[in-house]
Amino acid sequence: MTEPDYSTRTVSDSSNARTLSSPTQTITIGIQGGQGSFNEEAVQYFLKNNRITDANIQYLFTSDKVMEALQRGEIDRGQCAIYNSVGGYVEETTSALEKFPVKIVDEFEIKIAHALMIRPDQDFAKIDAIMCHPQVLAQCKTNLKNKYPHFRQTSGEGEWVDNAKTAEALSTGRLSDNTAVMGSKVLADIYNLRVVEDNLQDAEQNYTRFIHVVLAE
Repeated sequence: MTEPDYSTRTVSDSSNARTLSSPTQTITIGIQGGQGSFNEEAVQYFLKNNRITDANIQYLFTSDKVMEALQRGEIDRGQCAIYNSVGGYVEETTSALEKFPVKIVDEFEIKIAHALMIRPDQDFAKIDAIMCHPQVLAQCKTNLKNKYPHFRQTSGEGEWVDNAKTAEALSTGRLSDNTAVMGSKVLADIYNLRVVEDNLQDAEQNYTRFIHVVLAE
């Protein structure tokens, strides 16, 4: 994975100083994602690797909301995706980092695989659009072009930029049923969707780096 250059991010802290005084202390982490998102997978990976058994996870869906919750003291740490080996920097997060006084205290990466999902009662032939995070579209650009060139590609605004949020919206009828969503195939089980195809990412070795941030001192 190409090493991200944080030199232009004045809020970053390359020392990776940890704020966890004990691996068993209770900690509240706000994440840029909902239930079933890659952010949830990432935070579970982080907790397991750091042997943290007592943690509260808040699903905040966007990087801005993570930073805002941190400023209000509602969470101890914020987690956001910062960089992908194919899609590059996550603009949503880099923009939030420039707006809020935070520092990076942990960085780690996980492998990402993207699935295409629709409502289980919908005929796939009627699907004409995909809604997902812009990073998903970037990571699956070639495969989507070759396999589904007729699909209109869109991304939601606000919380709807999150893949878990759009999966939930499709499942509950708040999103047109002629739309497909993308993200972790875990979303299909959570929101009763049907996986049309998995592993649509262009690169087999598709990694996303996540950061943990705290208030800047």
